[in-house]
Amino acid sequence: MPFQSTFDFRMPTHIVHGVGSITRLAQLLADGARPLVVADPGLVEAGIVARATDVLDNAGLKWTLFTDVVGNPVAKNVSAGARAYAKGKCNALVGLGGGSPMDVAKMIGVVATGGGRIEQYLGAGKVTVDLPPLVCVPTTYGTGSEVTPFAVLTNPKTQNKDPVISHRITPGVAILDPDLSVALPIALGGTTGMDALTHAIESYTNLLSTPLTEGIALSAIEMIGDNLRIACANDHEIEATQQMLIASCMAGVAFAQTRLGNVHAMSHPVGAQFGVHHGLANAVLLPHVMDYNLQTRLGKFAQIASALGEETEGLSEYDAACLAVEAVRQMNDDLGIPDGLKATGVKASGINQLAKTAMQSGNVAVNPRKTTLADMQALFRTAM
Repeated sequence: MPFQSTFDFRMPTHIVHGVGSITRLAQLLADGARPLVVADPGLVEAGIVARATDVLDNAGLKWTLFTDVVGNPVAKNVSAGARAYAKGKCNALVGLGGGSPMDVAKMIGVVATGGGRIEQYLGAGKVTVDLPPLVCVPTTYGTGSEVTPFAVLTNPKTQNKDPVISHRITPGVAILDPDLSVALPIALGGTTGMDALTHAIESYTNLLSTPLTEGIALSAIEMIGDNLRIACANDHEIEATQQMLIASCMAGVAFAQTRLGNVHAMSHPVGAQFGVHHGLANAVLLPHVMDYNLQTRLGKFAQIASALGEETEGLSEYDAACLAVEAVRQMNDDLGIPDGLKATGVKASGINQLAKTAMQSGNVAVNPRKTTLADMQALFRTAM
């Protein structure tokens, strides 16, 4: 039974999927569009940005490129992008890459239309003006940012990653082209894929889950279990990559409605304070938080185990649920992901501050098991 018997479900994004679908970029922008293309330097070097801008050139559209984007973006990245948007006389946005470029594109749109600094929009309900037309093109299978009303900013003042939350920043169009993601290195494909799995599991098990989101999230879990290892195996697994892009998008659709849980409450300060990649932090924390939450959602964890390919027939509900945690641990191991935060550079001396910051996240309130500050400290110690 979902925690809430009444709920809203919003899905405003036009999703376009298929090999070579980046060729539709220009037609998915309005006539006369002058987009700011937001990416990172690595995508320029890999030739991915040229795949998009060539399409714009062939359609006769003028564009401006902005690549001052870092892994855990900060306010100066957004303000620099807003200046580039104004200088280029842009009237549309293309977010190309992982979660960071897509989130920065959203936040540039907020500042470009609403004025001021991005810090004044942190939190929920503070964006009052619609963004320019925004197309997001994920090149990793992780964040789901192409369909969510969230954008995350690393905030040195709070030592956390603070979100802008508004349905006005949900992209109008998402292009899922596996050609742009098929050759991801395992270190990036594995961690971003585990990020998508975290989204799906937290959405499926948290207090705000609904019948609509449960179906989407559980399907995403099964698709990730079937395809993530294969997608990371070499540079040519186009079918598995397609499935991972779809699963990541589905997980994004689910958590856009429900929010997440303790994994994300914990991973955001880990990223902000120690610079750990978001997907890596989530992957390491996920089995520890699942173990903590297990007793509250035995039936759902048993279903997760089955979706991840574990044989649960004849087992008690508890034993089947435990297999879900073991399946995630095994997936991390297969992908070369460490089992503790210490290996990612997190120091035990930072646990008290990490726990205090994590407790300020709204995701704690929807985690399926009530969590106190002492519980959060214990979780961090266990995850070290």
